[in-house]
Amino acid sequence: MSTVAAQRTSWRYGPIDGVTSGDDTLLIHTEERAELRLRGGRLSPGRGYRNASADTRRELRRLGAIFQLREHGLFHLHAAGVVAPDGRAWLLAGESGSGKSTLTYALARAGWKVLGDDGVPIEQRDDGVLAYPSREPIAVSIELSDAFPELRESVGNVNWADPRHRAPLGAPAGYASATRVGALALIRRSSRDSLTTASPTDVLAALIRQSPTVLLHDAHAARQLTALAALVNSVPVFHIEHSPIQLHLIATTLAEAACTPDIGPPPTPCSPLSAMAR
Repeated sequence: MSTVAAQRTSWRYGPIDGVTSGDDTLLIHTEERAELRLRGGRLSPGRGYRNASADTRRELRRLGAIFQLREHGLFHLHAAGVVAPDGRAWLLAGESGSGKSTLTYALARAGWKVLGDDGVPIEQRDDGVLAYPSREPIAVSIELSDAFPELRESVGNVNWADPRHRAPLGAPAGYASATRVGALALIRRSSRDSLTTASPTDVLAALIRQSPTVLLHDAHAARQLTALAALVNSVPVFHIEHSPIQLHLIATTLAEAACTPDIGPPPTPCSPLSAMAR
């Protein structure tokens, strides 16, 4: 009787290299060469792990946890998650530096609850896609203290080794529990402000680019791709370009987007989508 060996896939996620073969994944931190292995759903330290810095171990554990969640049909999305006062959950996806954490904090100051500022697990269900909280601190640059004066009280917590000089902050309105996703936006920084409807195909392609685990040759990749496709096809999707003015107006901007008929009953009063502040 012959057996077919599992296909070996090499990949990278930030500072971590990964090698996946079947249900065995080896995570290698490229800066300190520390290793963490996931096999059969269990994490175990490898070479260099116990002597690695706390930050390196935390990064490895975080990615290891993302792989563990896949075992249960929960898939990490590189996006911020926020819940509006009306109960709608928004996902704000984008590349690193696109402003996910900044806009999350701006929305939290406006009374929105937080699911996460840089990643949320999602689960496909019969009645839609559910987003789960990560409950991690929001990382906000101390350079934004003119817009958010309370940041000055956190100067002692700034990670000065981080090029963006971010400090971990709590969620002013608190953290949300698992919530069905109501809308998704791809965001990027710009010198202007615009909000336009997006093509689900374009949004799906962007999410796949930011989800390297979709391309792995294991039992969970197909389910993850199906969940991402279900997400972009079940909720309104948008492109948002945001300038610094949105630090104070993003809650209004998303409320205007909620006037889109497909998103559900509009709030009152409701402004047209084209009325985004410039």
